[in-house]
Amino acid sequence: MDGISVREVTHENVDDLCRICVPPEKVTDPVFVTGVELKKEWAIGMLERWGTCAKLAYRGSTPVGMIQYWPVPEQRVIRIHCIYVPEEENWGKGIGTWLLSSLIGDVREPKDWFGGERPVALVTKTFPGESPGQYPARLFFRKKGFMQVGDDPDFLYYPLRPDFVYRPPEDGPEYISQEEDRGRAVFIYGPAPCPFAYVFLKRAERVVREVAPWLPVRWISAFTEPHEVEKRGGVRGCIVNARLIRSIPLDKPRFRQEVLRALEGAEDDF
Repeated sequence: MDGISVREVTHENVDDLCRICVPPEKVTDPVFVTGVELKKEWAIGMLERWGTCAKLAYRGSTPVGMIQYWPVPEQRVIRIHCIYVPEEENWGKGIGTWLLSSLIGDVREPKDWFGGERPVALVTKTFPGESPGQYPARLFFRKKGFMQVGDDPDFLYYPLRPDFVYRPPEDGPEYISQEEDRGRAVFIYGPAPCPFAYVFLKRAERVVREVAPWLPVRWISAFTEPHEVEKRGGVRGCIVNARLIRSIPLDKPRFRQEVLRALEGAEDDF
């Protein structure tokens, strides 16, 4: 593609990866600044552990797109976290295709992550959030040959071995209920692959305060209170009245409804 190059993310350009998702008008916003710091912590950890975590597309020296991923050795798959081209002027130019093709080309070779074996599939779970007029990630991956996993239209995989069918493992960490979490909201954060993880938690806090302004709020950092995170099962996110809220604040009506269900009876304690 004319004028576009794809480069691996390294320690030298990791800042480009961490900032590419942040709208220009938000680069000095304290919430986004914290989100970027948390993403950089995550990215450096991934580079030190796996030697890779993403590819960036550049026009000259300007990053214009990214695909972010990591190996899952126990499944022998590559998990794609997201693919993103932020600026409208670059949409429809094939940048996403260029990034995905570069990754597919790389992972067809044997990898040390899998004991010298080739990965068997790429796996992704897309999420809403595209801008108006932007091509949805789910449709992009389906167009590129990804197939649906089970009944979830956002859970997709791309087989790298003939006739391979992906079978998802058990779900990730489960929240371990704590008595001290009853009658309060708890927000747990730490290194994350997306700066918006922290931004969305702050939005979640605003919604919780709208719904229940009387509810005490506690923030727990995986940096400073790792034991508090561990005893809750290692989960991140929003807990209300000792229940993990699984909806995302982007879907505000569903998020509010789940918070209200979690709060049933909690106000009686005050």
